[in-house]
Amino acid sequence: MRKATTNINTLLLSLSLLGLSACGGPSKAGLEAREDAYSRIDLINTQIGYSQAQQAFETGQLRDSLELIEKTVERYPDAAEYHLLHGRVLLELHRLDESLAAFESAVERDEELADAHYFMGIVHQRWSEDEEAYEHYLAATELDDTSPQYLLAASETLVALGRHEEAKALMEGRLRKFEHHPAFRHLLGQIAQLEGDREAAARLYEEASLLQPDDMQLLEELATAQFLAEQVPACLDTIRLLESSEHELNRQMVLLKARCLMQSERYTEARVIYRDLRTSTPNDVHVWEEWGWLAWLLDDHRGLLEAGRKVTVLAPDHAAGWVMLAVIDRANDALESAEGHLETAIGCNDADSLAWVLLAKVRRMRGDEAGAEKAWATAVNLDERLQDDSKVVGVTEGG
Repeated sequence: MRKATTNINTLLLSLSLLGLSACGGPSKAGLEAREDAYSRIDLINTQIGYSQAQQAFETGQLRDSLELIEKTVERYPDAAEYHLLHGRVLLELHRLDESLAAFESAVERDEELADAHYFMGIVHQRWSEDEEAYEHYLAATELDDTSPQYLLAASETLVALGRHEEAKALMEGRLRKFEHHPAFRHLLGQIAQLEGDREAAARLYEEASLLQPDDMQLLEELATAQFLAEQVPACLDTIRLLESSEHELNRQMVLLKARCLMQSERYTEARVIYRDLRTSTPNDVHVWEEWGWLAWLLDDHRGLLEAGRKVTVLAPDHAAGWVMLAVIDRANDALESAEGHLETAIGCNDADSLAWVLLAKVRRMRGDEAGAEKAWATAVNLDERLQDDSKVVGVTEGG
């Protein structure tokens, strides 16, 4: 009997803890406590679901992540970060309309969620809506000015829109916060390149490279920028740095090295590289053109003739090949053939002053004074520096 009484007391105690009485049912306080307990359990379950969805997303299990986050959003729709993750999963699955809607839902619940604006910018950029993308990237930057990716995205979008000055002002005004981040100097270097300021581009690329010395691609871009800025010794130093890092030079860097060597008048070294390039890329017209000019500098008539013939076959609309053949003709006193090749050259869209200078010379040698004068005048119109160039003095004066 005592055992039965103890069990009844235990039951009554349990019921009282749940807010129940033996005859009156649950009390208001008990119902509220039960509801609060259920809410806490539900919240814990949704947080577990969110964590699982996030883990699946980070490991590339997008379908599993989507299933988990959709259930989580349905159970607890008020959490902005749940909608954010939902949008990111949909974005990775290329379901752009749905992802944008999810990001908008996140912003509705938390207007200061910078990530939501950032990913909305990505969606608009995928749609080539750069103006809208910029507005969202800028909003993300203003909400969180400690994140370099937001500022970089906004700046890059301005560059895509052709608004270079705004991009520079946006970056330079906040660059102190990211002074050790190479991407900003890299982008400023790209802008300088687009604006034709090659010296500034080379300087900015170098600053970026110093901040990230192990980035081989950045070193390649630096070498190219230095070459375009006519900083040939510096370009060769950068290429040597690439080689010393056991980085295999790609074809473009090999060609750049050959060009630097040729401009440094290290013709023998350049010749070896061009010879290898001709073999490895036998139909690259630019390699053959540059090989031809090098052969001319070396008085290698056989190499010049070979290059001229090859270029006229590969690119008959390029002036270079016809000029090379004309130089060989003139050296062999085949002046009529030389004039014919030069007339073909000046008919090409890429003909420069050199073709006209040589034509003036050949016509002069053939006794065609009027033709020589006309060709020379055209050459000077194309390049006024010819007036003072000692290499062409005498073209119209019997030299």
